[in-house]
Parts: sequence; C-alpha cells; structure tokens
Amino acid sequence: MTSNRIYPSSLKGGDVTSVLSDEYSQFGSQMFLNRDKHEGCRNCCPRRCLLITCVILLILGALAAVLACAILFGIPPKQPITRLCKTTSGTNGFLCDDRRNCLTSTHMCNGKVDCSNGEDESNLYCGDLPHSLPKYLVFMCGNQRSWTYIDEKCDGKNNCGDCSDESELQCPACSGWKCVTVFFSDCDCIPKSRCRDNIQDCSDMSDEKNCTM
Repeated sequence: MTSNRIYPSSLKGGDVTSVLSDEYSQFGSQMFLNRDKHEGCRNCCPRRCLLITCVILLILGALAAVLACAILFGIPPKQPITRLCKTTSGTNGFLCDDRRNCLTSTHMCNGKVDCSNGEDESNLYCGDLPHSLPKYLVFMCGNQRSWTYIDEKCDGKNNCGDCSDESELQCPACSGWKCVTVFFSDCDCIPKSRCRDNIQDCSDMSDEKNCTM
C-alpha cells in the first residue's frame, strides 16, 4: 500500500532554520517595541501626576494663607447702608433702599409699609423699639424711660408727658401764647389760633382775655 503524503522536496536543513530564525527575530522585535511603549507610558504617568499634585498643593496653600490672614487680621465687616437723610421739613429722616424716598421718623414702625422693600417695618428696625431704631430718629424724654420720634419734638404737643420734648432748651421760643396751660397735652405754649376761641387753655384765662391773634 503506497502513501500519498507529500514531503518538502528541496528544503535544506539550514533553510528551515533560517526561516524560523527570521520569524522569531521579527516577533521578538515587536515584543521589545511594545514593552518600550508600556515603559514610556509608565514613566509619563508619574510625571503628570506629580505636576497635578503640585498644582493642587499650591492652590490649597494659597487658600490656607488667605484663611490665616483673615483669622489674624479679621474679616472686615460689611458696611451698613447709611440711612440718615433730611426730610423736606429739615428734620432727620430714614432713607429707603431705593435711595430716593426719605421718610420722616413717624413713618417708621407705624404698621404701614412706606419703603418699596418694606425695610421701614422690618424687624431689624422695629424689633426692639426704640433701641432698634437709628438714634437720630429718636428723642429720649427727660426721664430717660419714655421716648418720642424726633419729628414730634417741638410740635406743640406734650409727647413725653413731662414736656421735655417742648422745653425751651430743645425748641425755639414760643411763637404762640405762653402760659401755664390747662390741658395735659399742652405745655407752656399754645398756638395763636386758639386765642379767644371761647375755650380756656391757660389756667389764668389769659388766652381768652389778653392773648392777641
């Protein structure tokens, strides 16, 4: 029985070895190239990570320095809005947030919103009267316990109860009729419009006898 297997006919032993050597050489070179690439990537990554780490440390250091300065020297407080203004009558008033409307002191904390943002009725200014109000809007009476709004001083009415808000030390000279008044709401000066009106305002009746219009 004959075999049909075909054998290489003209290959010499050296030729086979040469071919195999070339194939192994190419494969080995490819392996060395791949290994060089991986080593290059491994060498590149630590440098990049080190650079990122340095940048982060610099940022954290700057933030720490700013925080340390704020603690040592203090953070400057937010400057309050200047509320003092002059009303049309010349008295001290309260300036709204819009920087246009100047309210008289009696418009503060009266239950009616007069500023567009409602700051005239806010708890900041009305939470602990009169202490929560700016001092230039308040007149403390002679007994230092009672108070009245600054634009009620020298208005001819006994707002303090002891007439300290209508005293000669606080107010201009009486432009009406000066006398010892009968009514508690008056002090020692009644307007001339109440002279000879058939109502006794002075204890000596001088407002009906001697007062001139």
